[in-house]
Amino acid sequence: MRTPLCTAALLAVAVPAQSLVVVPNGYENLEGTSASRTPFGWTSGRIQYLVDGSQLCQTSAVITNLRLRLDGGNFNVDAPVAKTFQATIDAYEVPITPSTMVATWAQNIGTAVPTNVFSGPLQVPAATRVLPYPNPWTIDIPLNPPLVYLRANGNLLLDLVVTGGTGDNWPADGFFFHATQPRGEVTKIQEDSACASPSGSLSIDVPQTSGNGVVGGTLRVNHTVTAAAGAVVDQVFHVLSLDNRWSGALALPVPLTALGASSCLLNVDPQLGALVATSAGAQLWTLPNTASAVGVPLFTQALAIDFAAGGFVPSRNSFQVRIGAAVPPAGPAQMVHQSNYVAQNGGALSPTGYFGIVLGFVGAFQ
Repeated sequence: MRTPLCTAALLAVAVPAQSLVVVPNGYENLEGTSASRTPFGWTSGRIQYLVDGSQLCQTSAVITNLRLRLDGGNFNVDAPVAKTFQATIDAYEVPITPSTMVATWAQNIGTAVPTNVFSGPLQVPAATRVLPYPNPWTIDIPLNPPLVYLRANGNLLLDLVVTGGTGDNWPADGFFFHATQPRGEVTKIQEDSACASPSGSLSIDVPQTSGNGVVGGTLRVNHTVTAAAGAVVDQVFHVLSLDNRWSGALALPVPLTALGASSCLLNVDPQLGALVATSAGAQLWTLPNTASAVGVPLFTQALAIDFAAGGFVPSRNSFQVRIGAAVPPAGPAQMVHQSNYVAQNGGALSPTGYFGIVLGFVGAFQ
């Protein structure tokens, strides 16, 4: 018989200094690949968030706080206002995995014993997007009592219910990983439709299709040029980088208005470049064929050039791509979610992959 996660004996054990573990691993300083309006984008909501134990620790963890951050590149909500909920969080150790989770609350819980780690008012502060993404951790939920998790007992299931919400929409940074198609993990990290110059405008796109961005293959970055009247924008200079925070001594992003490109930003350090004809429609980058490249984040932007007139226009957007494995990995986590929760038996579950909130766990992990 399993016992509740939090016991006085376990809490009395000395643990190492606190640290932050982010699920999915690897997104500590990277924008997530999706966003979630549930639970904080509605007046009420419920989520069951299942974490593969390997994401948290080798053997055990004592978790004192949960953290969430505002989405950056997926929902057009620039400054969500503060919200207040009544909330409860119950934690379970369960035998199910992210790949076997179902849409029914009770079935996921099974016979596991709940440990309540939060009950009461939950303040969701106002937030503003801050470049470069990801945004700061603006929601901090202290657990009382701290949550003791033993990996040998199963994976960690968090069950959060919020009611009585007020205020505006609040999309949390999230993730989505396709379950069957090998592909890079693509995230938009900048978008400003007003970005233009006298030469016209430029937009890029990274197709989220099977095989694109996979180790040992290629990364396709499409471009779409809209030339201004009289301009001949015949070349596009694509940039690939390992850094979206610094370009030499310059902190990114860098405004390009002084160069005649209003509302445009340099979002990546121009470390590697390739010049292609506008008519080609895309640049194909060759990716290294080594296992150590899986998960490496790349950043891409582009510049359209009118050589005859000496004009240019930066792309109005920029993307982040984590190099994917040739075989899709098991999901790090999975989430069932229900907006406007009124005691429904279950919620929505992604039919094609792993979806959830980018969640920070503060505590001691062994």
